[in-house]
Amino acid sequence: MEANLVYLILRRIGSNTFLDVEQVEGGKRQFNMDGVQRLRIANETEALKRIDAAGIGHWTSFPTDNIQATVTRHQLRTIGFRGNY
Repeated sequence: MEANLVYLILRRIGSNTFLDVEQVEGGKRQFNMDGVQRLRIANETEALKRIDAAGIGHWTSFPTDNIQATVTRHQLRTIGFRGNY
């Protein structure tokens, strides 16, 4: 199965919270992720629940240095990311 090494990033922009995904420079890259769209979420807890549901890992709080993981297209869709990828 194709997988990419990415950072999952929690961003607060104004009063909104977003979960963003960026490819790690020089990391494993088996499919194009240029079309992945930022995901608006209610709060940090929702982001962690989505990441856990996708089978990426379990955290009680979002790490300050973000989450680095190898993910598949299916896992990105399970989290809720949309776009052409």
